[in-house]
Amino acid sequence: MLKKPLIVIPVKGFNKAKTRLGGRFPPLRRATLARRLCERTLRFFHRYLPEYDLLVVTSSSVIADLAKRHGAQVLQEAVAEGLSAAAERAAKWSQMHGYEAQLLIPADIAHLDETEVRSLLAIYSGSPGVVLCPADDGGTNALLTSPPDAIPFRFGKRSASAHKEAASQQGIPCQTIELTHLRFDLDTPEDLDTLDSIVQQHGGDTPRELKRLWKLCSALHVTTPRSAWMTTQ
Repeated sequence: MLKKPLIVIPVKGFNKAKTRLGGRFPPLRRATLARRLCERTLRFFHRYLPEYDLLVVTSSSVIADLAKRHGAQVLQEAVAEGLSAAAERAAKWSQMHGYEAQLLIPADIAHLDETEVRSLLAIYSGSPGVVLCPADDGGTNALLTSPPDAIPFRFGKRSASAHKEAASQQGIPCQTIELTHLRFDLDTPEDLDTLDSIVQQHGGDTPRELKRLWKLCSALHVTTPRSAWMTTQ
């Protein structure tokens, strides 16, 4: 068995992503943002946590090719059926390939921080259990399960509470870890407003990746170069 958890990143097709930002961005610009977030996530794990294997779950051939270029393995779905279904498929794949645990992280975290991710992974002891980082809106922005299928996945509104309840029902210990950066994803107009407030408040002290993301979102209000959205399936 493989002792290190498998890192799992489910990715929805770019042309179907970020629908809750429809009031701010038209479809092609939402696809541009989704692609940029995905690329940043893949680069982050390839660069800062290279000792961990990475699995991307997607129904998109474009995303599958992108993942492979960043050194990730790919579990390609015939049909995308939501985050919980992707997590369940990943858990089955993980166990088939000898992994004792998996860490699921979405591809839309605004600012991934190596120290935070490693602090979450460090909690893993090899024993059955669940570790989660809630999102600001009560969702789940990181979910470590040991074994990979330790609990039924319940992503959606208030999923952090649902996952804790699932662990309790299974008689498995569940630890919640509050991580400042990992809590913040970019999924709603309110998240865009929060990003703007962070940059305005911290100015030159804003983490570089957040500032780059803020500039991209600002630019998307104005124009999207054709080269940025030619492959957004």
